[in-house]
Amino acid sequence: MAEANGTVAQIITLRDQGVPLREMAILFRINAQSEAFEEALGQHGIAYVLRGVERFFERPEVRQAITLLRGAARSGSCDDLLAEITTVLGTIGYSAKAPARAGAVRDKWESLHALVSMAKDLAADKPDATVAGLVEDLERRAGNAHAPAAEGVTLATLHSSKGLEWDAVFCVGMHEGMLPSTHAKTDSEVEEERRLFYVGITRARAHLSVSWAASRNPGGRGNRKATRFLDPLLPNDHPSNTADRPAKKRRVTRCRVCNSVLYTVDDRKRRRCADCPSTYDEGLYELLRDWRTGEASVQKLPAYCVFTDATLMSIAEERPQDLSALARITGVGKTKLDRYGQELLSLLN
Repeated sequence: MAEANGTVAQIITLRDQGVPLREMAILFRINAQSEAFEEALGQHGIAYVLRGVERFFERPEVRQAITLLRGAARSGSCDDLLAEITTVLGTIGYSAKAPARAGAVRDKWESLHALVSMAKDLAADKPDATVAGLVEDLERRAGNAHAPAAEGVTLATLHSSKGLEWDAVFCVGMHEGMLPSTHAKTDSEVEEERRLFYVGITRARAHLSVSWAASRNPGGRGNRKATRFLDPLLPNDHPSNTADRPAKKRRVTRCRVCNSVLYTVDDRKRRRCADCPSTYDEGLYELLRDWRTGEASVQKLPAYCVFTDATLMSIAEERPQDLSALARITGVGKTKLDRYGQELLSLLN
């Protein structure tokens, strides 16, 4: 909510400076993120329209959950708010652990988990809160979020913003785990997430804000970090997680050929983009591969457990002449340096 209220404060400032509400947009990764911003806009009387997003309190799973909670409130079966809401939502498929797959199942879980988060907030403020109190709070939130369907601030997912532009854009919830999504496992999937981030930040004509919350709930651990896609934009001393933690330098690896920022693991190991021309000695690379095959056979290990192709390619490109230079290559840790270092230097010489 702090992020949502901060975003709305910026919107009000821009509105007062003459930027029309129709020329402002709040963009997020998944539909479930809209609720906090719907409520914050409604509380401040700021009109908004949703694009490609169903209003939070009109989503089928949310309406079903609130109906069930009303029934639980009437029965008064439990004094433990969090235990009760978990039990009630469990009857429609909610569990404390997020589903492994993305899509509609994950979207439904996120919506129900948002209700659980609201219950936790209420319980933190009022330890004696009941299910009836939660239902009352949800109805209040729903009333605030029903902003008039007039021309106003656009709320949209990054996907549905493609091809559109606004004078001011607020990319919210831009933290690791959300962007890139935890479901992005491969280099190509992470690259697709990076393109989605690029779509978001290039929707802005004049004003761009990129934000993230250090924790999901008030009083949380505050260990969320900004999306890695901000690496080339943040200064080295920017505390990318939370203000009361020490600043950490953010390492940015650039392509040795075109100087672009490298995002994928393999590109970082190569220290160049996959599409940029190779600068390594192919004969040396093949010699290193043959050596690796022999080592892997002796140790009865898969070849990549000795060194990956990307690491061998980096060695062939860098041609290190001593152990300290070899140690600076990504993929050559202390153990491998001790085990293979002298042999590799002999091959390179």
